[in-house]
Amino acid sequence: MRMFRQIALSATCLLILAPLAPSAAHRANLAPGIKEVTSAINGKVCATPGGAHFTFDNDGRFSYDGLWQSSGSFTLADNAVVVTFDSGLQRAFEISKRDGALYMEQTRVVCTAKQ
Repeated sequence: MRMFRQIALSATCLLILAPLAPSAAHRANLAPGIKEVTSAINGKVCATPGGAHFTFDNDGRFSYDGLWQSSGSFTLADNAVVVTFDSGLQRAFEISKRDGALYMEQTRVVCTAKQ
């Protein structure tokens, strides 16, 4: 039961990272295809303005380091990354481009090659 609460809290915190009210200018977004999503995040570390880091390894492993730490695996799809946490919880994050910037859900991310 404690693990379930921790997973639920983790998922809730991910949602909190998103701004509560995106501006109208950001509503017109582009949904990238799988090729563009792969190029944008596979093998990269994506950082949010708040300092959280999402790491997407070339071997399909995923890790998050921010308000807490979490890991698992991921798969890519058209305009989404689907994360399966080590606990078994699965969550799809919409990927979009707005005004030339990359977004995971409503949170802007900057992705750079993994060092």
